[in-house]
Amino acid sequence: MSGPEFNAEPGPGVPVPVALVGAGRVAHAAHLRELRDLRHIIRLAAVVEADPDRIAAVRGFPGVAACADLDEAVAAGARAVLVCTPWWTHRDVVLACLARGLPVLCEKPVSLDPAEIEELAAAERAAGVPVAAAYMKRHDPVVGLFVEHCRKRLARGRRLVVDIHDPNAPHQVAHLLPFDPPPFGPQPPPAEEALARALGPAADAGQREAYARGLGGSLIHQVNLVHAVLDDGPGLYGTLLHADRWAGGDTVSCRWRPADGLVVDATHARLPEHRRYREILEFTAEDSVATLTLPSPYARDEAATLHVETWDAATGLGTRHTHTAEPGNTGFRRQLVAWARTLHSDAAPPLPGLADVRRDTLTLHEAASRLG
Repeated sequence: MSGPEFNAEPGPGVPVPVALVGAGRVAHAAHLRELRDLRHIIRLAAVVEADPDRIAAVRGFPGVAACADLDEAVAAGARAVLVCTPWWTHRDVVLACLARGLPVLCEKPVSLDPAEIEELAAAERAAGVPVAAAYMKRHDPVVGLFVEHCRKRLARGRRLVVDIHDPNAPHQVAHLLPFDPPPFGPQPPPAEEALARALGPAADAGQREAYARGLGGSLIHQVNLVHAVLDDGPGLYGTLLHADRWAGGDTVSCRWRPADGLVVDATHARLPEHRRYREILEFTAEDSVATLTLPSPYARDEAATLHVETWDAATGLGTRHTHTAEPGNTGFRRQLVAWARTLHSDAAPPLPGLADVRRDTLTLHEAASRLG
C-alpha cells in the first residue's frame, strides 16, 4: 500500500487500525458484531458519527475514539476506513478518504450514479490506494462453489434466475440494533436529489424509488454474482430485454440475454408481512441444475445451501450433491478478514472494486431508465 497516511501499516500479526464512518443500521446489524470477534485482525480505532446516541451504542471496543471527522480518526490511529453511511453520501466520504491516502471498504451501493463512479475511479488512481466494494456474498464459500459450477457450464447454460422475497422492514434487524430501526418510508431529500442526478429529468418518481431500493439497494448484489459467473465474457449491460415494476413499485423484475443461449431473470419483491428473507439463485444448463439458497444477510444461525443435480442422457444416471457451510461464519465476517489481508499485503487477492461497481451500476441504471 502507498499513500501519505498509510506508511505506518502494521506488520503481519498486528491488527489493522480502522475507522468506522457511520454507526447506523448496517454497522450495528453486521459489521460491529463481526469486528468484536476479529480483534486479532482488525482493531476499531475510531468511529466517525454525528449522532451521539449511535456513538454511545458502540460498546465493547476499548479505546475506540469518537470522532467528528476523518482527520480526528487519523489522529486516533486509523489507517483504513469502513464506510457505512447512507449510500448517497458515499461519494463525498470516499473522496475524503482517498484525499488522505486511506484505503476504503465501502458498503453497497457505492454509488448509483455512473458519473460519480468515474470520479471515484480517477481519485483512486491518483491516491494509489484501493476502494473495495462490500459485496459480502462473494466471500461465502458456498456462493463460490455456485459461481464455479456456473462458469464451467456456461456454454451449456440456458437460464439463470434470481428470486428474492424481502421483508425490507424494521423487524428484520430490530433485534440486532441498540436503537429503534428507522421506519420504511420515502427517500430523504438528499437521496432524491442524488437519484434525480443519476437518472436525469426524464425519470419519474417510481423509477427513482425502484432504482434506490429493489434494483440498486438489493439486486445489485445478485447482478454482481451474475457478472462473476459471466467472468470475462459479455456482461449484462446492453443486453436488457425488459424491466418492469408492479405492486406500487414494491416489486421489480428484469430480463437480460447476454448470450444467444442464455437468459438471466432477476426479481426483487418487497413483502413486509413476510417474517423471513428468502433468496434463491438457480442455474439451468443442458445437463444440470444448480440451486443456491441464501438466508438473510444478517442471519448468523443459518448458512447458504447449494444443491447440484446432474445427469447423463446416455445412461440415465443422475447425481445430487448438497453443499453448505457452518452457520456463523458469515459473508460479512469473511469479507472483513479478506479486506484485512489486502491491507497487510499487496500480494493478497484483491476484493471486488470500482471496476465491478461500474459494470453492475451501468446494468441497473439502464434497467431503471427503462422501467415500465
